[in-house]
Amino acid sequence: MKLLDLRAELENDLSWRLDELRHLRNLLLPTADQESWPVSSMRTLLVMQYAHLEGYVRNSANIYVAFINSIQAAASDVRAELVAAALLQEFEAVRKGGGVEAQEDGDENGVLLKRAKSQVAFVNKIRMILENPVEIDSGSAVSLDMNLSADVLRRQLFVLGIPSERVERAQFSALEFVRRTRHDIAHGNRKERISTGEFQAHTSQSERFMSDLARLITSAARDGWYRSGDGA
Repeated sequence: MKLLDLRAELENDLSWRLDELRHLRNLLLPTADQESWPVSSMRTLLVMQYAHLEGYVRNSANIYVAFINSIQAAASDVRAELVAAALLQEFEAVRKGGGVEAQEDGDENGVLLKRAKSQVAFVNKIRMILENPVEIDSGSAVSLDMNLSADVLRRQLFVLGIPSERVERAQFSALEFVRRTRHDIAHGNRKERISTGEFQAHTSQSERFMSDLARLITSAARDGWYRSGDGA
């Protein structure tokens, strides 16, 4: 995947999400008289905005993983975080005390033997990574825990070798604002009328967050933040 391809995928995904949200807004809030906007319509749009924001974070991370895999870089050439990301399945297997090979043995082997086999499988995986280009499984490396908070975003960026210091504090604040509003609605705490000012702020912060994330991922790929020893 070339940098232009990464940028195009990020922009195309962002574009259709914003177009869909604007289309829904025109359908649900067709009048310019903000005082007449139905509170149920505003709640629906706020929840949809959060869903698209979370979806965009997940898809952007997957796009970046695909970019990293396409580089075909050796483990020594990329950041340690990305090598660790390539080993996430093995980490989990060791934590549980049994890898794929151990699980295939059924009940014939005891817990101690399964644990020993999982450790050997882990070493074999390390050898494979050292001898071959780094390959990250996006299904393991991209995880938002069904609840995209600022802490979850920081962890996700760390796993991808993108320092959270590169993210402006305003982005985390915007994310928390959007997330709290969505949760309040889901838990029935926003039955009263939502102020149009708050609604407009939610909309602008959602759009800004996704745009800023696209720029962040693009910068990470363009400027080589993934490289070992990079000062990012």
